[in-house]
Amino acid sequence: MSGPGLNVPLNDPRLPTLRRVRPPAFLLLCTGILDILFWIAMVILHLSRVGTFVVPEDQFWPFLFNIVGALVARGITIWAALNIVNLKKWGIGMVGSLTVMLPLAPACCFGVPVGAWMLFVLNDTDVRKHFT
Repeated sequence: MSGPGLNVPLNDPRLPTLRRVRPPAFLLLCTGILDILFWIAMVILHLSRVGTFVVPEDQFWPFLFNIVGALVARGITIWAALNIVNLKKWGIGMVGSLTVMLPLAPACCFGVPVGAWMLFVLNDTDVRKHFT
């Protein structure tokens, strides 16, 4: 089986679990990366003062706290996705599935169903027993 994470032989008992966790984990990873790219673009637009995109002075600190919170949350999401495809750290996978649902960037509309799918898959007892 090719792709990110563990590559196991076809007779490995973890193969069905890997086939269940890879699609939502990949989408979790993509959502985290898209949100980080969005915030990088917002910072570049603010610093270069392109067009009419300028954060007002009275909203600079909320803007900054939102950026920091989003980067931390999406960093946890990416870390969780990488751990899930390697069948490691089940708890971090649960936290990452929850953090992707936080409304910190436009991709949260996509993150809610992906996070719910990942939570559903991770809570299965057959999936959970293969995590280290």
